[in-house]
Amino acid sequence: MNFTGKVVVITGGSQGFGKALAKAFVDRKSHVIIASPESELLASTAQELGADSFACDVTSPDSVQALADYASEKHGRIDTWVNNAGIQIAPSNVEDVDVQKLHNLFDVNFFGYFYGCKVALPIMKKQAGGTIINVNSTAGLDGKPGISAYVASKFAVKGLTRSLRQELKDTNIQVYGIHPGGMQTEIYKEKYPADFAEYMSVDYAIQKMMDNLESSKPELDLIIRRPTS
Repeated sequence: MNFTGKVVVITGGSQGFGKALAKAFVDRKSHVIIASPESELLASTAQELGADSFACDVTSPDSVQALADYASEKHGRIDTWVNNAGIQIAPSNVEDVDVQKLHNLFDVNFFGYFYGCKVALPIMKKQAGGTIINVNSTAGLDGKPGISAYVASKFAVKGLTRSLRQELKDTNIQVYGIHPGGMQTEIYKEKYPADFAEYMSVDYAIQKMMDNLESSKPELDLIIRRPTS
């Protein structure tokens, strides 16, 4: 896949994995639009990277629609939509999970992705092609004690990704699932894991992801685990 000149929208693009991913696309001469509800950080990141930006709250379907409208009206198309915005809550047993935090987690981690797919697809169908990338996690592959809420949100994204892929099998729209393991990002800010220093770097995960997307036959579901040496 060649991203030169392509229009790429990235949610959660103001920091962490999303910011590094935006840089990777900018380096490939894509027209990148990063989105985040944190307007000041978003603006400074966009200026730093040489990207465009649009303030967007992925928990609001109207806000996500406005992002899609902005990108398509400015460029006439959207080639790649990356659902990346995500949050984590402090590890706890199921019975101790705060219900409000649980709902907020799903609003961002699942509904934000669903809204992104929903607004990108009509544009991509009209232009007869495009790519949707759902940044998931290895937590979306198997159960893990203590983070059941986060795992459940990522399993939901996996179901969305695979179902959407089947819906679009007769089109030129590709749907990719990216499953990185633990990365050194701010997502753990409520409580950093004890072995956080051993987590993979964001740059390592980005390189693996871009190598896959640019290969002659990309894996539809890419699992990225921390290097063993």
